[in-house]
Amino acid sequence: MSYAFKNVDELTFTDDFMFGTIMKNPEICKGVIERLLYIKVGKIEYPSLQKTIAPFYESKGIRLDVYAADDERTFDIEMQTSMPPALAKRTRYYQSLMDVDNLLAGHGYDELKESYVMFICLTDPFKQGLPVYTFRNTCSEQEGLFLDDKSYKVFYNASAYDREENTELHAFLEYLCQKRATSDFTKNIDELVETAKLNEQFRSTYMSLNIREYDLRREGRIEGEAIGFDRGRKDGFTQGARQTKLETAKLMKGMNYPISDICTISGLSKEEIEKL
Repeated sequence: MSYAFKNVDELTFTDDFMFGTIMKNPEICKGVIERLLYIKVGKIEYPSLQKTIAPFYESKGIRLDVYAADDERTFDIEMQTSMPPALAKRTRYYQSLMDVDNLLAGHGYDELKESYVMFICLTDPFKQGLPVYTFRNTCSEQEGLFLDDKSYKVFYNASAYDREENTELHAFLEYLCQKRATSDFTKNIDELVETAKLNEQFRSTYMSLNIREYDLRREGRIEGEAIGFDRGRKDGFTQGARQTKLETAKLMKGMNYPISDICTISGLSKEEIEKL
């Protein structure tokens, strides 16, 4: 089994590491949300990148690509360059844990914010040729009757950008699909992407993460194969993934990176990093 990663100069906005880096800019994050949902967004609380939500020890935690909020709404934005399994059920689980995260923060049911889970796909997730698919809970017996629980699941098909009538969303989806910046907003994103690729700290962190990921995947595979069972392989990968986070955080801490940046890149909590 081989593990290949892109050269840093080949990265685009849709690549995971680049997407997280650019979306860390609150104005870009705000602009993306406004174009995806055709709404005006208030002041964005600083976006959490690759936020991990695991409210209970035995529950399956999730890592969200971009988790942001304004005064009235919460937003999860996922970039999908390939189609993950069980996409619909994945959104159901993501949304449920976002609600639990809000409740654990001290909110009552009546205080739950409007919640949006958005999957930006480069290909058509439902094979219907639409650029946008929006889902809400509706009554089967009464057409037009909605269960007003303030939750929405929205999927985007960048490959159908030419069918999107909204000018700004059209330009954004076109940029994702064709890597062609045709609006002021996408040109701004493209400039930030190119600037990031020239940044020595960005390049160093990206390469360090990928080299370490390669080493730990290899170690995990060897450990699993030595045991001789699939369980051993899975355990090896799990341990390797955890070790990746710790080693990455330790390396960045030693290089005096800000704690917030270490949290973003490693996926560890502030408390875990401070213990290193």
